[in-house]
Amino acid sequence: MKEKDLRIFGLIWALIFAFFFLKKIFFPLLFLLLSVGFLIISLLRPQLFVQIGFYQNWVKFGNILGRVNGFLISAILFYGIFTPTAFALKLLKKDLLKKKPNPAATSYFIDRDSQPGDMRNQF
Repeated sequence: MKEKDLRIFGLIWALIFAFFFLKKIFFPLLFLLLSVGFLIISLLRPQLFVQIGFYQNWVKFGNILGRVNGFLISAILFYGIFTPTAFALKLLKKDLLKKKPNPAATSYFIDRDSQPGDMRNQF
């Protein structure tokens, strides 16, 4: 891990603990000591975060939270939005993608009203 990244990591934690100290949440003296400690470590010896395993454990915790968060968001989208929409479309007998076969049709080609313009500088 780069020393600059570890220094930023330590300074962020120092700011978090300083915020808790200023808001007098739980034990203000403990948060003051933690804030000063993280500030000193991040300025003088940021590799100490790696040596004691604090940084690695924080990254593992973040990965676990990311997996849980991704699973929850996917489940909410699928079961909360996509599935009810599919049921509603089936009940209303809608075929938005026009996938049902039509035996009377000679072709499934759809004519355009206007032709696409120049394809240069699309973006």
